[in-house]
Amino acid sequence: MFGAFTAAQAFDDAPAAESPTVVELFTSQGCSSCPPADAALRSLRDRPGVLTLSWPVDYWDRLGWEDTFADPHNALRQAAYNKRLGRGGVFTPQMVFDGKVQCVGSKPEQIRAAIETAREERPDPVTPKLGLTTDGERISVTLPAATLDETTSVRIVWYLADAEVEIGDGENRGRLLHYTNVVRRSDVLEDWDGRAVTLSLDPADGHGAGADHVAVLLQQGYGHGPIIGAASMALDIGPKVIQASMP
Repeated sequence: MFGAFTAAQAFDDAPAAESPTVVELFTSQGCSSCPPADAALRSLRDRPGVLTLSWPVDYWDRLGWEDTFADPHNALRQAAYNKRLGRGGVFTPQMVFDGKVQCVGSKPEQIRAAIETAREERPDPVTPKLGLTTDGERISVTLPAATLDETTSVRIVWYLADAEVEIGDGENRGRLLHYTNVVRRSDVLEDWDGRAVTLSLDPADGHGAGADHVAVLLQQGYGHGPIIGAASMALDIGPKVIQASMP
C-alpha cells in the first residue's frame, strides 16, 4: 500500500491539469504479478486530474483461470500501443499514460516517473473543451471547433467502478481481488476532423454491458496514439455537465 501511495503522490506534486491524465492498466486475474498493480490503480483513481481505466486481457487464461472481465479487444489495444511505442510484445501488468508513455504497473518508482514524463510531454493547453452533459436520459458529447494535427478518434469507454472476484484457480487461486474502473465495452464512435459537433450516447448501452460509468477519450493515431482530451461521468445521475479541456 505504501508503494501505491508513493506513485499516486505524483499527481499531488504535479501542476493541475485541465484535462485528466489517462492511466490505463492492462491486467489479468490469472497473473500473480497483477494484484499490486490493481491496488496501485485503485489508489490513483480518486486523485485529482486523473482518469484510470483497467483493461483485462485474456492471454493468461491458459494458466488455469479464465478472466471473468477479459475481452480479446483489450489485448489488441495493448498490442497496438506496444507496437507504436517500440516494444516487442505484451506483458502484464502494464500501465500506459495518455497513450504516450508506458511502464510496469506494479513498480511505484516507474509509475511516478511515467506520470511526470507524460505531463512534461503535453502540449500547451488550448481553449476548446470536451463537454459531457446529461439530461438523465441521454448523454451528449460536445466537441467544439479545434485545430488538429491529425484525425482524432472519439472513443467511448463504458466501465464498472468497483468489482470483487473470488479466484478459483490459477496463480491467484483462493484470493479475493478488487478491481476498479473495469472496462466492460469500448467502441470508436467516429473520427473527428476538428469541426464542432455534438454526439449522443444512450446510457442503456453502458448498462447493457454491465457498466455504471462512461468515459470519452479523444485519441490520435488511429485510436492508439496520444490522448488529447478526456472526460467521464457516472450513468445514474440527474442533469449534469462535465467539461475537460484538451491539453
